[in-house]
Formats: sequence, C-alpha cells, structure tokens
Amino acid sequence: MIRHLTFAACAALLLAAPARADDASFTLVNRASVAVRELFVTPAGDARWGQNRVAGHPIPPGGSFGVHRRNDGNCILDLRAVFADGRAEERKGLNTCNVDSVAVGLATAAPAPSGKLPDDPSIRLVNRGAQDVVEFYAAPAGRGAWGANRLDAGPLPAATEKQIRIMRTGDCLFDLRVVFADHTAKEKRGTDLCRIADLPVP
Repeated sequence: MIRHLTFAACAALLLAAPARADDASFTLVNRASVAVRELFVTPAGDARWGQNRVAGHPIPPGGSFGVHRRNDGNCILDLRAVFADGRAEERKGLNTCNVDSVAVGLATAAPAPSGKLPDDPSIRLVNRGAQDVVEFYAAPAGRGAWGANRLDAGPLPAATEKQIRIMRTGDCLFDLRVVFADHTAKEKRGTDLCRIADLPVP
C-alpha cells in the first residue's frame, strides 16, 4: 500500500512528531509527477492568496516543504498549489493543527519504499476520501475488542495524512476499523501492518 489523498496526494515517509493542538504548521508533500511552482497558504476565507511561499524554489515530485505558521490560535487555513503544467489544486477550511502533513498530486502518486523496521506496525493513515475520518482503530488480530480511538487528537480531514504510532510488541497482524463523518464504517481483518508504510482510506 502507498500513502495518498484526494486533494492530490501524500509523501515520502515523514516520521514527524504529532502536531500540537495549537500548532498550525505542517509539511506539504508533492505526490504529482511535476513540480509545485506556486504555493499559497492563508487564513480560511481570505480572498487574497498573498505571496508564493516557494517562489524560485519549486517542490519537485516526491519532495516536501515545511509550512510554518505563527501560534496565533488560527488552525483553519486555505491552500492553493499550482503545478509546473499549469494545473492548480485548492483546499479550503483545512484544520492543519490536527494533521502532520497535507499532500497534493495524488492522481499521479507512485509507490515508495517504507524504510520501516521489520517489526514496526506504525503506519501513516492517509485520507483519500471526501469527508473526515473521525475514528480509527487498530487492534491485534482476533483480539475481539477495538480499544481506544487512535485519532484522539481529532478527526483526520479529507486529503490529509497522519502518522499513527503503534507500539512494537511483536504483533504485525491487526484488525482495522475506520469510521467516517457520516457514521459509515469500514473494517479489514488480519492486515500485516509491518509490511506497509501507508494505509490509504477509503
């Protein structure tokens, strides 16, 4: 499996620390087959996109760029990425305090090696859908109880990804459950999380 998203896509495995509740900074990942030549990030609803954050330094395919924001309590942002081929993608009202990274260019995303330890079940959960993921459970296969919601910091918005750290106990096979904002759920049994870096949903 590979890491991805709807707004476009996700990135090389970035084992970044989880975002703080008041920290709107994030990593933008280019999963397109062409460079991102323009990137704009503004408070949600601002009609002016402002300055190009990557002027003169385009983000190559597979590359990433750290977007740093003041800790001013504003987590809700609008994004616009313009690619070298002239195509543009926008994302409105994104809560970046709840995610580690935002990806663009999913339509042309390609697999990448995981770089994980062979007994590490931690994965990056990638929301490729059009609605928030509000709950995510990963329990050792056959355990029978789902345990705690691993999205305890808040929902994972569409077109974002988040690192889910799972303790290394020797277990690799997990039963998974994903719950979406419309209360629908998907489950998958006996997934070997040690063999994948990214878990795209739905």
